[in-house]
Amino acid sequence: MCINTSVLAKIVRWPRCNKREKYMNLCSFTGYLTEDPRLTTVNDVSLAEFLLVVYTYRKTKSTGEKNRIPTFIKCEAWHTGAETICKIAQKGSKIHVHCSVKHPSKHSRDIVFRVNEFDLGSPYLEDE
Repeated sequence: MCINTSVLAKIVRWPRCNKREKYMNLCSFTGYLTEDPRLTTVNDVSLAEFLLVVYTYRKTKSTGEKNRIPTFIKCEAWHTGAETICKIAQKGSKIHVHCSVKHPSKHSRDIVFRVNEFDLGSPYLEDE
């Protein structure tokens, strides 16, 4: 699904800024939850962890067959966002997230995306 950036800017309400550095660690994904989000507390702060699957479509040149390639993305949300995601979202829910990348340590190969903003149940997320 391709979303027009002007429509996306209206949904997200990104702050207008000329400083390019502000957006260097910003990612945006639309996908489906592979399982129900897990809600835990860390130092009395809510933490929701969930796995998002995003599909990429490729066509083979020889046959023209369309293949769906899944990419799994580990996400975490904090505070009231975490509580809201756990209340509303469930396995199979379509969600659009704006994240920043968090790399736990330089020796680890794990990458976690921290959710800054999300959208559930928007008319822009309807299947085409």
